[in-house]
Amino acid sequence: MRIGIVVDSACDLPREFIDQHAIQIMPITLRIGDVFVEDWRDPVETQKFYAWRLDQGHADYAESIPYSPEQIETLFLERLVLEYDYVFCLTISGMRSPIFMHAQQAARSVLGKYREIRRSAGCNDAFGLAVLSTRNLFTGQSVPAAEATRLIAEGCPPSVIGARLTQLIEHTHTYLVPADLHHIYNRASKKGDSSLGWGAYALGSLLDVKPLLHYNCDTTHTVGKVRGFSSGAEHLFNRAAEQIEQGLDAPWICISYGGPLETVRDLKGYGRLARTAIEHDVTIQLAPMSKTAAINVGPGALSLAFAAASHRIQ
Repeated sequence: MRIGIVVDSACDLPREFIDQHAIQIMPITLRIGDVFVEDWRDPVETQKFYAWRLDQGHADYAESIPYSPEQIETLFLERLVLEYDYVFCLTISGMRSPIFMHAQQAARSVLGKYREIRRSAGCNDAFGLAVLSTRNLFTGQSVPAAEATRLIAEGCPPSVIGARLTQLIEHTHTYLVPADLHHIYNRASKKGDSSLGWGAYALGSLLDVKPLLHYNCDTTHTVGKVRGFSSGAEHLFNRAAEQIEQGLDAPWICISYGGPLETVRDLKGYGRLARTAIEHDVTIQLAPMSKTAAINVGPGALSLAFAAASHRIQ
């Protein structure tokens, strides 16, 4: 059985990993001022986006615009119903974007139209489609997507993969340390996220105090504060290394950064994390943070995610 994976472009996986496993990208349109661009997770274009710093950070200056149900339906009917027999569509949290709802609407329509398309191509087998909200953001989307590729490679059937992903999603934890509080305060407030209040924003901007944000099961919390971005990054790396030693539910640590990736490898704490991952057969997926993420949390942000039922927020 040919099983495929679709993710939206906010899913922070390296482009080479996406291409290696033929993961399909559902792009997100971005409006930046009067300019409209599509985020296809092109690493060169993403780095240019960070270098240009086109986004001024005002609440209404930039926004992400998800594909409509009709656009998603076209993507499936024109490409995926012939390339695969079953597809898992993993989206950003349904509480933070309408992509999940749009994908569900498109799926209902696709399942009523695919038979004629496959029959015309000489394929009479059924086509299956599951749309799952990862209930997370950015690298938190990457963990279940990466695990899906491993399960497909092992020859697991869709029923096993679906059950495994549903379980994994509940225990996927994402941490983020922003570099630019102006972005995250304005954009998060616009979307109803109160994890960074005005007092924390004002104090953090004045004293360079960065919040440590935690995402899990559609909720966001501030779980700590550190002085300076590099201290926040070190804290995230150390926390991930400790969790690897305690045990992970899937052998992945997903990291994304809103800038050159060499910067991440040079940050204090990354060396320890890399060594710990090797010792425990855990793969680190390091990727540029998507342009979609950047307009919401600002350039220079660092995101890290893993799946562990044993994880306890400190």
